[in-house]
Amino acid sequence: MAVVVFSEHYADSTWCLEELVKIMECMEVKGQMVVPIFYGVDPSMVRKQKGKYGEAFEGHEKRFEKEGEKVKKWRKVLENISNLSGWDLDNTENGHEAKFIQKIVEDIVTKLGSTRSIDNPKLVGMEPRMQKLYRLIGLGSNEVRFVGILGMSGIGKTTIARAVYDNISKEFEGCIFIHEVRSESGKHGVVHLQQKLLSNILSVKDMKIDNVFEGKMTIRQRLHCKRVLVLLDDVDHRDQLESLAGNNDWFGAGSRIIITTKDKHLLISHKVKIMKYFKMSVLEEAESFQLFRQHAFNKQLLLPPSKEFEELEAQVVHSAAGLPLALKLFGSLLYGRDIDEWRSEVARLKEIPEDEILEKLKLSFISLNKNTQRVFLDIAFFFNGKKKTSITRILNSFDFHSYIGIKVLREKSLITISEGRVLMHQLIQEMGCSIVRQEASDDPKRYSRLWLPQDISRLLAGSEVRKQQIT
Repeated sequence: MAVVVFSEHYADSTWCLEELVKIMECMEVKGQMVVPIFYGVDPSMVRKQKGKYGEAFEGHEKRFEKEGEKVKKWRKVLENISNLSGWDLDNTENGHEAKFIQKIVEDIVTKLGSTRSIDNPKLVGMEPRMQKLYRLIGLGSNEVRFVGILGMSGIGKTTIARAVYDNISKEFEGCIFIHEVRSESGKHGVVHLQQKLLSNILSVKDMKIDNVFEGKMTIRQRLHCKRVLVLLDDVDHRDQLESLAGNNDWFGAGSRIIITTKDKHLLISHKVKIMKYFKMSVLEEAESFQLFRQHAFNKQLLLPPSKEFEELEAQVVHSAAGLPLALKLFGSLLYGRDIDEWRSEVARLKEIPEDEILEKLKLSFISLNKNTQRVFLDIAFFFNGKKKTSITRILNSFDFHSYIGIKVLREKSLITISEGRVLMHQLIQEMGCSIVRQEASDDPKRYSRLWLPQDISRLLAGSEVRKQQIT
């Protein structure tokens, strides 16, 4: 990034003008960002070379009379850079220089932060999503803002949160990224997380808190004047939010609280002044291939060595259905293996998806009540892709309370609804099948739901035999 400060006598220096020509070349050729700052001069004066700039160019015209093209080039770059988005002291913060500088610093840090991730090969498909997230975070505003990142397990919520956190954390007086709030609070309690939050932000070693209420009061008292960035990863209960980031007045002006969760209703129920939501989506096909190859071949853009590898690769990517966790895991599983091993693993994955993925997805199922679990399993086995009106009518006839069940499943990112149809990601559907297999020790006769034609035929045939024997 180039920051060009136009003062009253900038145009007097031919060295500055030559440097500006080079800066604008770098912008056009290399994509370098350029931020013009107009310090005590009007942008129109620079653009049209009026006032002091006009006087300077009168001298240049005489001095370089035989090098007219050089002067024309200087005039052109001044015109071009004045048309870029920049900063004008006289029209910002009423000319207050310190506040003006602070605005410029925030703008530059944000722009630099938003570009660093572009060169990170691990963040496949994340850049456009990050740009949308930056707009929701809105660093230029002094309000205290809560931002939720929503999505199913394995979709990349933590990955994008980590990248954004790394890029913007320098703009805050204090910051903390609390990983796996659900797991950590379950193991050590919420008080432990309150102590961790305060210790990190205040740089106080071994902060002692006796109970949750004391923790709430201490966070509010110690942080209400600080501009802080708090990132709470994998939140699954309202108590966690209320104990760690209860309200807007807990934090100083300009603070940002970012929350990753699978449960939209959890964010809705957290009644803070400003809460914005960002819904993660699965990767597009091209992004899926790129991420898979990064892990399967250890190079981001390396093409598979043969046509057969390409065909097997396409099958794996299709099975992952755009889920980053699955693409990474499948890619790592196949890395360094020969074609025969690929064939064997791909065939196995079609029948038995990786346990690590299913176990991660299963956490969402466990958190449901019994009624919603039944609704989930019926959708997974029988109604995926069907019209919502038909599903609710059928399930309600069995007293399954499907209206609230479907709403909860949607809020927890286990289903989506598109054009009136209920849709479930195929790996979440596989997770449902895995749950039924486990609950009956892989004995189809004891399954609560049957879905494989061979199992259904075998059980029906067995029933018919027993019926004839009785007869």
